[in-house]
Amino acid sequence: MDFRRDINGLRAWAVLAVILFHFNPAWLPGGYAGVDVFFVISGYLMTSIICRGLQQDKFRVFQFYLARGRRIIPALLAPCLLLLVLGWCFLLPPEYLALGKHVAGSLAFVSNMVYWKEAGYFAAGAHEKWLLHTWSLSVEWQFYLLYPLALMAVRRLLGLRALRWAVLAGALLSFALSVYATPRFPDGAFFLLPTRAWEMMMGGLALLFPLSWLAQRPRLTEALGLAMIAASYVLISESNPWPGSLALVPVAGAFLVIQANRQQGLPTNNPLFQWLGNISYSLYLWHWPIVVLLAYWGVLTEPAWQLGGIAASLAAAHASYLWVEQPMRTRTQPRWSASWAGASAALLAMGAGVALTNGMIGAYRPVSVSDRASFVAAYGEKYKHLTVSHWIDKCNVVDVLSRTGKPDTDPICTTKHGEGGVFLWGDSHAEALSFGLRAQLPKGTPFYQVTSAGCRPSLHDDIKQKGLFAVACKYSNQFAMKKIAELRPTTVVMAQQRDHEKTDWREIGAALKAAGVRQAILVGPVPQWQPSLPIVIVNRHWTDPQPYIQDAALDQSILRTNAKMRALTANTGVTFVSVIDQLCREQACLARVPPASDLLLVDYGHLSEEGSSYVVKNLLVPQLMR
Repeated sequence: MDFRRDINGLRAWAVLAVILFHFNPAWLPGGYAGVDVFFVISGYLMTSIICRGLQQDKFRVFQFYLARGRRIIPALLAPCLLLLVLGWCFLLPPEYLALGKHVAGSLAFVSNMVYWKEAGYFAAGAHEKWLLHTWSLSVEWQFYLLYPLALMAVRRLLGLRALRWAVLAGALLSFALSVYATPRFPDGAFFLLPTRAWEMMMGGLALLFPLSWLAQRPRLTEALGLAMIAASYVLISESNPWPGSLALVPVAGAFLVIQANRQQGLPTNNPLFQWLGNISYSLYLWHWPIVVLLAYWGVLTEPAWQLGGIAASLAAAHASYLWVEQPMRTRTQPRWSASWAGASAALLAMGAGVALTNGMIGAYRPVSVSDRASFVAAYGEKYKHLTVSHWIDKCNVVDVLSRTGKPDTDPICTTKHGEGGVFLWGDSHAEALSFGLRAQLPKGTPFYQVTSAGCRPSLHDDIKQKGLFAVACKYSNQFAMKKIAELRPTTVVMAQQRDHEKTDWREIGAALKAAGVRQAILVGPVPQWQPSLPIVIVNRHWTDPQPYIQDAALDQSILRTNAKMRALTANTGVTFVSVIDQLCREQACLARVPPASDLLLVDYGHLSEEGSSYVVKNLLVPQLMR
């Protein structure tokens, strides 16, 4: 295949957008769509290689896999190795454990599935994941594994002429799935291959369906395509559902640029963009760990550090391109293939070993037995103790279901022992209030609890929950409403982790009133930190005794949710109690419970015993006494 300077320049359009977005989303709020442009380019190139080989009857799938591995793996090994070495010296056990798991996931090319099971791409905790960006490499590799096999099968069964129609059908099916899944299963739609494959197949369609009327107007076609890409970078933001139908804008834009085939167009064929296109893969690999490093130091929001980080990314990428990418492309001898394959297997095993040993704890790794590590470990024990102190092991439906196979709770949670009282309903963040309520309520006040991890209060089935959680949530909410009607508590206290604005509180308020409840209280979200408040404290506030801290790890989406809730609960029969309004001052939030130094939370967002008592005493009891 002749070298396409327009496609090389298009890589620059993609990688520039991604790095600008990652260093400062305000610069280019939709810059993450650069990954979608990369997917189109990759799909075009892979389809070209596979179809040319099939037409000439020279395609060998093992050689295809080997070529893809030679292109991707050696450059990926360098940041993985460096991170494992530096992590050994500086990262605390929970952080090193996570890094080990992510290194293993990246080199096994399943990191998209790993991150899908953790937190969303745009969550505050993203800046604690050194290899989060490798999710897209995993999606591409999974596509590389399946795509040639599918095309080979189509060719054998239906002939060469059917290839283009098979790719078109696959693209339409994947796009329809993406549109359906994005609003319903946003994390899965973002990270997983079935809802991303259409973007790579669109690149294939640019090859298989050459549109002559576009090629006859290359300047206009290229301009329109680049305008669509640029518009997606500027007008779309992380608040938009993605990928879904909106992803069609940058994907179609990339399709048009490839169709235009304009080799001398200044927007793509200029010295700067050709250089950036050459180093784009290495730049993508190296920029994100530098972003995370700046966040780790707490300086990511400072413009000078952002510009310095971009400069460092360019330097690292250029070095990687010269010393790793370029040499390995030409070294096709078996011994070289064995060397990078063996190194990949060794690093994968090392990452898995770090994860399986809980972050390599021992005197051989001094940071793992430091005072900071002991502090974090102590809060890990506090987290485990919540099962007793917060009645999680008794009143948590999903916990009981996982242990016994039956959706049920301990009788102590809902046995009537007096008139009126307080009924606690919600997910694990509601459970976090249990200790404080039982400690701070006037003696003799009846207290009841029906909670279930991951299950927000609702009168309807939660379609986002699957498997065990779907069963637990359905039972938990139905059982809670049944017991409220039977027990007739004076007050129902509700709480959940996030997404408060997605619930119909008017409907719940009416249902509780009909059940005889005089007061329905919704406790707003607590300040939440990623990956956890203890780790934020030891990494950046270890010597700062102040109760309030300001840190980039504060989850801004929780603040946005809180800001909406007073208006959304007005005149619904539900009283909204804002924890954040009471515990946060601008961007600084309470981290240590006064007057002692105990942390408010044991992890990212669950109240400690001290935090639970503090919040209930100062925020809830005054409301309950009205």
